Amino acid sequence: MKNISAVLFLVILSVISCKKAEKSLVEKPEQSPEQITKVDLSATDSVKIVDSLRVSENLTAGFKSTVLVFPNLSNKMLLDSIYAPVNMKLEQYSRENITTELNTQKKAYYDGVKKSLEDWAPDFPQTWEQNSYMKMLSLLNDYITVQYKADGYTGGAHGYYNELYRVYDVKTNKQITLADILKVRDAKIWSRILMDQFLKNDLERGQAEMLLVKEIPLNDNFYFDQNNLYFLYNQYEIAAYAAGPVLIKIPYTEIKPFLTQDFRTKLNLK
Repeated sequence: MKNISAVLFLVILSVISCKKAEKSLVEKPEQSPEQITKVDLSATDSVKIVDSLRVSENLTAGFKSTVLVFPNLSNKMLLDSIYAPVNMKLEQYSRENITTELNTQKKAYYDGVKKSLEDWAPDFPQTWEQNSYMKMLSLLNDYITVQYKADGYTGGAHGYYNELYRVYDVKTNKQITLADILKVRDAKIWSRILMDQFLKNDLERGQAEMLLVKEIPLNDNFYFDQNNLYFLYNQYEIAAYAAGPVLIKIPYTEIKPFLTQDFRTKLNLK
């Protein structure tokens, strides 16, 4: 009897072991953050509106805007950050909602132009414009760089222009700041680095002759690629309007000791 019980116990144990083995083969192990599939941004779309309105006999208002759509991004905090530079904060950033918001912005612009005519009206035909463009500049590992441009004209000697860059980590769902890249941000050190690189890159541009400052400060208008860190300064920030935007390129080889270890690891910098 003891022998029979022992045999039955071994048979039951064998069956249970087989079931566990089958279950372990079927179940997928939990993925670590490093194993999660990268976000597919190849399907990035855009909404574009081009319109104009004759406001008065001598004034026409033009409105142009291009805004990106990220159908594969779902984190609300990240999307709020991405669309903040184009003055959008929506519950859902679908193509339809972005289109509706752009039309709202267009109407607000036209209403503003009409309102301005109450105080002053041009005495000759002219066109005022409000233009904005949003473009995905690059996708590097888990980093996306978005370029925002805006320009326009509202009368006067010349129009206005602004160029802005923002970098986002689609893995951590946050905007990248200088603190994520640079462990040393001493103003005196960086003023020297920025000025040296500016003069080195300005051999053919002639922007140095229009500098308005003696020291170039760090700013948060930056982006990067596999080899360089870039800082963009708009008109009047460090140079005259005629100089246009000033872009300073700094090779990583010149600032390697100042880079954070995390940033160097993510870009595989030796």
